[in-house]
Amino acid sequence: MDGCRSHKVRKILQLEGRAATLRGNYEGGLARIAPLRHRAEQLAQQAIAVKVTLTPHELAQLRRARSGV
Repeated sequence: MDGCRSHKVRKILQLEGRAATLRGNYEGGLARIAPLRHRAEQLAQQAIAVKVTLTPHELAQLRRARSGV
């Protein structure tokens, strides 16, 4: 059957197959990292919750720590 297909048709099928494989790998990767992203967002929210409770002195300490001083 492949002998009846033109070179262009075979090339299109090959490219589509490779694209489908890569798309599947990409989707699988997203499924694996989604829980990590969710956890990162949770931690960022916890940091914000603590930050709003800081005193002015503690805020200054935080700014200095972030700036590397």
